[in-house]
Amino acid sequence: MTTTSTQPDIKVFDYDTYANGDPTTFGLPLDQYQYLRDEEPCYLQELDDPMLIDKTWVVSRNEDIWEVDRNTELYAADRGYVNIWQVVPIDPKNGGMPAMLTTDGERHRAQRQVLAKGFTPGFVRKLDGKFRKYAKDVVDDALEKGTFNFVQTIAHNMPMEALGDVLGVPQEDRSKFFGWVDKFAAPFDTRITASFDEVMEAIGNLMVYSEELAELKRANPADDVMSRLVASGEGGDPLMSPDEIMGNVALLASGAAESTRTAMSHGMHELMRNERAMAWVRERKDNIPSTLIQEMVRIASPFTHLVRTATRDHELHGKQIKEGDIVSMLFAAGNFDERAFEAPHEFRPDRIENPHVSFGRGAHKCLGQHVAALEMKILFEELFQRTSSIEPAGPIEYVRDAYSRGVYSLPVTVTPA
Repeated sequence: MTTTSTQPDIKVFDYDTYANGDPTTFGLPLDQYQYLRDEEPCYLQELDDPMLIDKTWVVSRNEDIWEVDRNTELYAADRGYVNIWQVVPIDPKNGGMPAMLTTDGERHRAQRQVLAKGFTPGFVRKLDGKFRKYAKDVVDDALEKGTFNFVQTIAHNMPMEALGDVLGVPQEDRSKFFGWVDKFAAPFDTRITASFDEVMEAIGNLMVYSEELAELKRANPADDVMSRLVASGEGGDPLMSPDEIMGNVALLASGAAESTRTAMSHGMHELMRNERAMAWVRERKDNIPSTLIQEMVRIASPFTHLVRTATRDHELHGKQIKEGDIVSMLFAAGNFDERAFEAPHEFRPDRIENPHVSFGRGAHKCLGQHVAALEMKILFEELFQRTSSIEPAGPIEYVRDAYSRGVYSLPVTVTPA
């Protein structure tokens, strides 16, 4: 892509920018991103919405995002705000519960130490058989329907079952549990959440249920993340408070479910748009390469941004950032930076050098990224092995939000192999 010489109207945090995104540019405002990277790599974005913060500095280059994410001494996660929303369930400074994403230093390391035991390589390997069973059931349903919304039939159902196992949510509770997650993950799309009252009700229901699930796991522990959370304090682990347990359940549920569903949906859309890429994947259907999964995660950029708070006055790209200022890492822009990627506007399932920032970097990098990758690999193997074609049955529709990059609808028709 060539350098933009004229400044576009910068609306990278406008809900409708993404709701009305151009499918030929991954649904993203790539022209705005490029202008920011080239001309305003540290840009002050003012926001005029009672549901959002007042203003934020925006960093858009891949290298700068890496640096902000890794430098927790200069850019803190524990001083309030997770994204540009005024209220987030896991933001303790603004009415939420504490979670890994809103802590730094020793408290962050302690929480991560407990949670990491639920995501060890051995634990992930044990999930393979269960995930393959879920993938088979999901594809069975899809083949029976023939034409369906890929988002709901496949991209939602697979993570619901897989993450339900990881967290330890009983089978009979998964539908309502992830229904609450969906509502607070898309608070600005009235097709999903009719009002902010519904958002708050969903958050409240999730918190109450988290306490009930914790009690269940105390009485009947199993090999899952919730059992490890409630057993913290044993064997030398730091003790996790009830609020921290609730906050981390909300973090894991929303982050893992939404990111996997989003990456699958955007990835399938790109495959249907790209005959060569689709053929490449079909040739490898018995062992889907990790390069495909990572490229899907890159172009999806499931969450457009996260924010940090400056801990002292400093200068960045000639701009004076003050202590207490909010700095947004615009992940979606960093994932299309020509400085970091060859031909970033192309979907390349065989891309080897792929320093995308969708999973974060440094201390706060995504703990469940290997589980998500396994889930996607297994699902796509099952899907491509059992179909001879997957074709669009209607246009893609995006979720109306500037944080979550959700796909609302992706109609497809599948033909059995």
